[in-house]
Amino acid sequence: MNDNFKTIIESLIKNGFIESEQHIRELGSKLDFKITQYSLNTPLSFKFHNSEEFVTFLNFSNPEELDEEKIGLINAALLEQGLDPAHFFYVNFFKKEVNEL
Repeated sequence: MNDNFKTIIESLIKNGFIESEQHIRELGSKLDFKITQYSLNTPLSFKFHNSEEFVTFLNFSNPEELDEEKIGLINAALLEQGLDPAHFFYVNFFKKEVNEL
């Protein structure tokens, strides 16, 4: 795990999204994210060097690896915002909305 991932995980623990690093695989059910070209200056706004690094983090923090289709959707979302998947961008995490019936 690289230092950037450690920083992200520490912030997620500090902000109450997971109890410890051992619970990292629970994040997919608790967090959603928005990709932007800038930081929102929140404790849950992180810079990724490229889409490959972001996909690596998502695979590290989810119970199932992303397939090529989902990776393609992430890259398409970057391109739609005028961002190059090979260059840096920010990911702003937030609590996933849960619709209760």
